[in-house]
Amino acid sequence: MIKQVSKWVGVAAVALAASTSVQAQNVTLRFSNWLPPTHPMVTEMLNPWAKDVEQATEGRVKIQVLPPLGTPASHYDLVRNGVADMTIGVHSYTPERFKLTEMVELPMTAENAQVNSLAYWRTYQKYFMGKNEHAGTKLLGAWVPGSYQLWTAAKVDSLDKLDGTKIRIPGVLVERIAKLLGLVSISSTLTEAYDQISRGIIDGMFQNYTTVIDFNLARFMPNLFVLPGGFSASSQFMVVNERSWQRISEADRAAIDALSGEALVKRFSGIWQKNNMAAFDRLSAEGIKVHRIEGEQLEAMKTKLAVIEQQWLSEAKGVDAQEALNFYRAELDRVAAELGVPKD
Repeated sequence: MIKQVSKWVGVAAVALAASTSVQAQNVTLRFSNWLPPTHPMVTEMLNPWAKDVEQATEGRVKIQVLPPLGTPASHYDLVRNGVADMTIGVHSYTPERFKLTEMVELPMTAENAQVNSLAYWRTYQKYFMGKNEHAGTKLLGAWVPGSYQLWTAAKVDSLDKLDGTKIRIPGVLVERIAKLLGLVSISSTLTEAYDQISRGIIDGMFQNYTTVIDFNLARFMPNLFVLPGGFSASSQFMVVNERSWQRISEADRAAIDALSGEALVKRFSGIWQKNNMAAFDRLSAEGIKVHRIEGEQLEAMKTKLAVIEQQWLSEAKGVDAQEALNFYRAELDRVAAELGVPKD
């Protein structure tokens, strides 16, 4: 009788363990989204990717997109601290925290979002990933939405005529660029930009083409200065809380990994590049005045902004920053050749 009872207890224990294992594999990840729900990053990137995750894990992992649980700048910490499980963010919104990511913000790299993003991601993996800048989270990808060009309300034909102009800047490195150009910097997040430009708090901003369309900013800034490779760029990222990641089964983590990393970077940046090209064509058709910086002006700009690179090299600690930068610049050319497209 005792043996019989022990047998059934053992069977029940195995069944319970199996049941618990199955239940543990069903995970809903809360994604805090600070962007408008109609923004392309949500409709064309996040939502389709989340659907692919659910399909790849046969429904065991679902991503629930929520309204923002905090300010845009707070989202990395929201995920690190477990308030949210996942988010997309902008590294420069928390100044000086992600110093190594500032490499991609350097002037005159590549205007093509996909070329720049793939070169950046490969460099980050090779030189920076082991430095644990994203402690407490798993970095699923980092990419560039295209280069920053300079948009102004003032209809002038030379940067020299913008001295003292109030410009919205998203981070420290762009602030340094603005100062070198004689501009007055006003720091803010993208979600504040419309209010600032519409009320005359700022007179322009550094921004990519798609975002100017998406946030209805062009009518306030009809003047555009285009620098080959861009004045700067924005490093965007997607992270998941490390503890939340470990709740997912090993097999499902592998399935999500296959959709992340370079695959995610190539996918998201490809959409950004497509949208940027369409946005530029639309803005040109609508009468945006474009001033291309070239010839002697370009050479003067290279000289003026050279100090930005030197500052980053001196501040990027714990890595061979010069070797990483050399690899990144060479990778820009390799990726462009690989994709069969120009860098700019």
